Amino acid sequence: MSRLVIGNWGNEAELANIPAEDLRHAGSQGQRMIWCARPGDVLVLPIRPDPDFFAYATALAGIDAATLEVVVPPPGKGGEVLTRDRFEDEELIAGLRRIVRDRGIDRAEPFYLDGYVNRLIKRLGLDKGTPGFGFMDQGGNELLNSKVTFRAVAAGTNLPIPEGVVTDAVEEAVDFLWDLLGSGRTAIAKQDVSSGGLGNEVLAAEAGVDAIGAARHEVFTDRAALADHVAEHWAWYTGGGRRRAVFEEYAAGSVPIWGEAAITEDSVEIYGYGRIRMNPVCDGVIIPVPPPDSGAASFQAFLTHLEALAGTMRAMGYRGLTNVDAILTPDGRVLFNEFNGRYGGSTHLFRIGERVVGGGFLADRCLIEQRECAYPAFETTLRELTRSGLAYDPATRTGVIVPVFGTESETTGGEACVVGADLAEAERLERDLLALFPR
Repeated sequence: MSRLVIGNWGNEAELANIPAEDLRHAGSQGQRMIWCARPGDVLVLPIRPDPDFFAYATALAGIDAATLEVVVPPPGKGGEVLTRDRFEDEELIAGLRRIVRDRGIDRAEPFYLDGYVNRLIKRLGLDKGTPGFGFMDQGGNELLNSKVTFRAVAAGTNLPIPEGVVTDAVEEAVDFLWDLLGSGRTAIAKQDVSSGGLGNEVLAAEAGVDAIGAARHEVFTDRAALADHVAEHWAWYTGGGRRRAVFEEYAAGSVPIWGEAAITEDSVEIYGYGRIRMNPVCDGVIIPVPPPDSGAASFQAFLTHLEALAGTMRAMGYRGLTNVDAILTPDGRVLFNEFNGRYGGSTHLFRIGERVVGGGFLADRCLIEQRECAYPAFETTLRELTRSGLAYDPATRTGVIVPVFGTESETTGGEACVVGADLAEAERLERDLLALFPR
């Protein structure tokens, strides 16, 4: 049956961490769902894709574009991302109801079953056919995207996690942080609900710490200054006092990785994993985890724990895709950081690997994601990629694929999925790409 595929990039709470000038880029990422669509689906996207790009993406994905329909809700207060007010338009609802009836749509497939999306799904009568909807609609969406809940579940199932505390008290946070800093270790503060490192802050006792995975970095040499800082930023840590915050030991020099799994009524299947590139927050990924880390015992332990954690989520009632973050520490451990009950920011890359690259791509190809490419108009972009020999070649299964277009304006900017036979080739192709379209 056809599905209503919704490109809501994340949840509403995360919008607070996105600068206004970046909302266009965030909204354009809804196009990632094109690569996850199936013939006959209806796509609800924040912005209308460039027609040339849409034809390119659907052709590469093996979908007849004529079988798809794209719906873009009227503008709202969130700019070019999907927000609650954009889904409240009665004309939009009436139009979607007609589409659902005429196409025989029986389920929704959003990026994230957030509260405002759940309301839309119920108004369209798709809640009964959407797997796991009941769990997510009764607060499961908050539970399985919460770093606070994650630490409780991880501790209760013996999942390896950093030393840390969950608290709603400034004094407890300061005590824990100063114990770490006072012993020469480094700490990280995490908002309960955020992604990509935008809600994280590294707190160190001395300068020189390579603070990746956090949007902010502070140095403290005495407890009083630390206490003042925590008190001053407590509203930011706790979402205005509405949530508890997480404070953990920060393992500098670690390798950030993640994995994704599909959870159904009957099974759990790991379908992808990779290394996260930080600059200092998420700046693309490498798929799969490259050597030597892929051969480490800690990485194999990661896969074992990932499958077990997905099984726990299944037992809780979750159905759908999940992505889970972890780190491989310099001393050979794997430590888990968070789970997310939703599509991952790189799920579309695994779909590209399956649909376009094929051939067991996790075993014989390397994919590098570049999230900021200074593309001109799409027709020109594609012509230049072809002229330079960088465009993806199905014969060699290497080259540059454009997964998202129009990140800077309606007609410029985008992202890249660079496919190489190995990491060295993928990195060379990426350098050539950035030289072709310098930022």
